[in-house]
Formats: sequence, structure tokens, C-alpha cells
Amino acid sequence: MNLAELKEAISSVKRWSTGDHRAPNKPLTIAYVLSKYIQGHEQLFSYEGEIEGDVRELLKRFGPPRPIHYPHYAFWRLINDGFWMLENAENCLPEDNSKDASVTCLKKNRVRGGFDQESYQLIRNNVAGAVELLDMILIDNFPETIIPDIKTQLGLSPDVASPRRRDPNFRREVLNAYNGRCAVCGFDGRLNDELFALEAAHIKWKQFNGPCSVDNGLALCVIHHKALDKGVMTIDADYRVKLSSKLNGGDSVDHYFVQYRDKRILLPRSAEDRPKTNMLQWHADEVFLG
Repeated sequence: MNLAELKEAISSVKRWSTGDHRAPNKPLTIAYVLSKYIQGHEQLFSYEGEIEGDVRELLKRFGPPRPIHYPHYAFWRLINDGFWMLENAENCLPEDNSKDASVTCLKKNRVRGGFDQESYQLIRNNVAGAVELLDMILIDNFPETIIPDIKTQLGLSPDVASPRRRDPNFRREVLNAYNGRCAVCGFDGRLNDELFALEAAHIKWKQFNGPCSVDNGLALCVIHHKALDKGVMTIDADYRVKLSSKLNGGDSVDHYFVQYRDKRILLPRSAEDRPKTNMLQWHADEVFLG
């Protein structure tokens, strides 16, 4: 296997899916392992001592809003994707119809996992290639606004990799539809008559087939764009701002967020350009940390 083949194997990872639900267990597990390899970790990782706690924290911070996260699923199922290996797993093969080993068995047998020897050697001999693979899997699964946060959590520099080519018309059309103002706070700053700190945000992420159309977009200042992508806020079907119960802070939080709770956002004049209900519902279900 060469680096290009490993890249193809990672990009083709079989992910659990049902409809448009987010399931970043495998991508975040791979990102975690790659980040540790970049920092000099040995080939294999202890499930109990490393994967369980660290990947669960990643899922809590950057996964969909779920009451419970299961890091052992990806750890076990990656064995089917062509570049992953498990050690001490022989006694954990399920005897019933379950596809997964139990957490108890993984811990009892001190199961370790990671890239197989060939793939590990590729990464070890090409750190730049490992960085490229990490950037690829993050860009494939998360909007660029929160990639720096994930990298920081992984112990790496928060520098953002170059995103995939954007639709050149999306930003212009969304900002025009909202008359160059943040839909939440109305920010419309200009420098030499050019808008700054105002962005076109996708409601349903591109990574989950969200279209680059105005009815899947919001004109937002950089603060409210980041908040939308992090799940701090969402917009309901009546176009009102909803805030996560997990949000807290001082006067700045009151200024940037609390004063807009339950207030209607600014909307395009054309009804066709207004956010589609199904896009808003996806965000509420898959991103918003209510």
C-alpha cells in the first residue's frame, strides 16, 4: 500500500448512516489516531486507557447531540476498512447476532487497536502525508469554522487546511439576499465599501449534501456563524433564534446571544430565498446542542 491507496481507503471508510443523521464516530477515531501519530505515538492504542475517554470527549464536543456516545463501535468496526488492526481481540468475537464486541470484553482483554503495520509505517515515514490525511478527513466531515477547534482538542496547531473549492456564487448570492447584514444581529461592517466579518453560512452542512443555494444559507457575522456551526444556536421553523441550554458566560454572552433569544431573524424579501424548513430541521436535529 502507498500513501495514495491509504488515502483512498480512509476516504472510503464505511460509516453507519440512516437518512441524513451524522455519525462521526469513525472519522473522529481516525482523526484522533492520526493526530497522535503526528505527535509520535506508537502504533497501537489501548481502548480502555486512551480511545474510550479521548474519543468520547471528541464525540461529546463535535458529534451530534446525543445523550450517550459509543466510542467502542468505531474502534471495533474499523477492522473492516482495510487499514486497521486489533490486538488481543480474539476472545471478543461476538457469539450472538451482535456485530460488536462488548466494552467489558475489550477492557478485560486489554484490546489495543490502530493502523496496521504497513499503514503505520507509511505514516511514520511521512508526517506531512499524515497531516494531509488528517486534513482530508476533517474537511470531509466538518465545516471549516470548527476544524481549528478539533485540531486544538487533538493537541495540534489550529491552522485550517485549504477547504475544498467553494461555489463562487454562494457567498455573493446569500449576502445579497440578506442585504449585506447578519441575519441575527444586523452587523453590516464595511471597509472601503467592502463587507468584512460577514459570511455565508450553510444551514445543512455541505459535508451532508447541503446545497449551495440561498435557501440553505444565512448571512451571519463571524461570531454567529461559528455559533451556528458549533450548535450554540439554531433557527426554528418560525425563523426565531433558539439558544443551547449549555451556553453560559458573562455580559458578552448577553450582548451577543441572550438578547436575541426567541427573536425573529432578518429575512430576505423573496420568500423563495428564505431558509427551507427541512434544512432548519436537519440543523436542529444534528448540530444544535439544545
